Amino acid sequence: MLLAIFVKSYQKYNNTLKNFSALVLLFTANTISGFSQGACMIAIPWYFVDTLQAPELFGKIYFFVTFVSIFWGPFAGTLVDKYNRKYLFLAENVFGAFMFLSIAAYGFYNGHIPTPLVAICFAATFFVYNLHYPTLFAFAQEIIEEKYYGKISTWLEVQGQFTSMISGAIAAVLLSGVVKGPTQFLGLDINIPFSIEAWSLQKIFLMDGITYTISFVLISFMSFVPTVIRKKEAGNVIKQFKIGITFLKDNPMIFVFGNAAYFIFVTIMVTNYMVMPEHIKTALNGDGNDFALCEMFYALGALGAGLSARLLFKRTTSVAGNIVLTILGAFTLIGIGLASKLWMVYILLFFLAVSNSGSRIMRVIYMFKHVPNQVIGRTQSVFQFINFILRLLFIGLFSLVYFTERTYLDFYILGVCSFIAGFILIHYYKRIVNVKVTLPVKTS
Repeated sequence: MLLAIFVKSYQKYNNTLKNFSALVLLFTANTISGFSQGACMIAIPWYFVDTLQAPELFGKIYFFVTFVSIFWGPFAGTLVDKYNRKYLFLAENVFGAFMFLSIAAYGFYNGHIPTPLVAICFAATFFVYNLHYPTLFAFAQEIIEEKYYGKISTWLEVQGQFTSMISGAIAAVLLSGVVKGPTQFLGLDINIPFSIEAWSLQKIFLMDGITYTISFVLISFMSFVPTVIRKKEAGNVIKQFKIGITFLKDNPMIFVFGNAAYFIFVTIMVTNYMVMPEHIKTALNGDGNDFALCEMFYALGALGAGLSARLLFKRTTSVAGNIVLTILGAFTLIGIGLASKLWMVYILLFFLAVSNSGSRIMRVIYMFKHVPNQVIGRTQSVFQFINFILRLLFIGLFSLVYFTERTYLDFYILGVCSFIAGFILIHYYKRIVNVKVTLPVKTS
């Protein structure tokens, strides 16, 4: 059935959608590299929490990486708008393949990977992520017609979340292995007919490096014809970044919407990589499988949102959709803090994913329609800059011993802040919906 749907969709859009073959290659490459990349980003935080028993150390590493990203994010935004985006995809895959294959080789040779190199792998993946997604969305806007913005935004979200769901399943196996015999899964007694040995970090990193390589090969075959024309711009990084700031200064409601609608993503980045591993281990007495299952349920909810968000909010605006989903996320975060059982957390993470994934689709559709492709990379980098500042504040706060021993408070704080973001969107709703974009943008 799924194959039939795929074939039918391929035949339909191959004849009507410009650059369809380029999109197919892009989605395929993104999926392949995303499988092991997602597993890696689940494995590393759990490695620090469970194997090293050092959640505070990971908190410091995450704080440092986020701090560096304050400077890297704006620079990445200028790259997205300045260079051919296909070349940026190729460059990030070369970097990822070199980094992970080199460290994996070191690990196999020495029998283990030192903690500093594990931290470097986390940082490398994080920095690639901060370049990859602005490039991905800017590239999609560049090669598709406006009437397909909604569909492509949905496809990108579904593809990304499906990849996350599969990588969560992979991580569950790789982190703790599978033991043959009777066990419990979600409270059910099941009998596993096979066993799988847990993987070492060097094996996970090797898999990550190989998929980066495969992704590079696929992207190299990609060709496209832009649907919008970008002008060449002169000036250094600072001057280029100021253009993005100027655009948002001239269009303040886009600035308000971009930050408020982006806030739920702040909570996801803080909880997924920092708060959730410690919360599962200390507050809920969970293990690596439980952490990976949380990621799977999250990805399942995100996949559901990707498939249904546009349909659910078809009769209203993307801004109204963001309001509803942000408020949903606020309630869900507080619920996670109150939950006393793992199965409750699984269900709540499903709805948190619906909130984040659905709001991201609504936000991307709004940005595609209101931000010119010429400056979309730098505009996103401004939002990322503020996003990183907020993350730093929360990471610094939640790294304090008082909060590492009371992780439920972290969810309460993030929930209340999400309510505030939702109320900001409500207050400015009419002005955001009726915004008139100030053009042209001065680019030289």
